Amino acid sequence: MRTPPLFASVTIPVAPLSADARIHLLNTEHSDLDAAIAALALSGNADDLTISRLKKRKLQIKDDIASLLSAVIARDVAKAS
Repeated sequence: MRTPPLFASVTIPVAPLSADARIHLLNTEHSDLDAAIAALALSGNADDLTISRLKKRKLQIKDDIASLLSAVIARDVAKAS
């Protein structure tokens, strides 16, 4: 007989983040990645693949921030009109 899992899968509803909150979250992640990349580079223990993947993620975040900022600006211009 199978024992039941110790923890049940629970889905907690979460309200979607506003564009401004998402931009703030992405900026924080971008800064954290920058610090991680610098620390790995200084440690001398980092492999090129890991650093490359972190840099690629950092660029993706930068693109996401730019897209969100464009949407926010367009929204604000529309509100002002």
